[in-house]
Amino acid sequence: MRTLIVADDNAQMRWLVRTTLRDQFDDIVEVADGRELFRQLVHFSMTRKAGDVVVVTDIRMPAYTGLEVLAIYDDLGYHPTTIVMTAFPDADAYALAERAGSMLIPKPFATAELYAVVER
Repeated sequence: MRTLIVADDNAQMRWLVRTTLRDQFDDIVEVADGRELFRQLVHFSMTRKAGDVVVVTDIRMPAYTGLEVLAIYDDLGYHPTTIVMTAFPDADAYALAERAGSMLIPKPFATAELYAVVER
């Protein structure tokens, strides 16, 4: 069973990601901040193999950034596939995403681009 976790504080962006990728996943969970992303990863780290979980997260969110949460799980040895999104795609954002083992997609993006990245 493949699970998608969509983490973004913008409900419209979560809807866009969910509807773009819904045919690729059996289960889709939406979260609006870094704290809830952390909670969902706790749950899925105990119930699913990392290879069955894909996280699409915004970098800037309330509570914790998407990259902060992913870094914690990387330290714990749980490595789901991760894609980070940002409206501020500077060199620092790309470097942080690369260190987290994530692909960065700048906002706005074409839905076909997101679909292709996740399919890979």
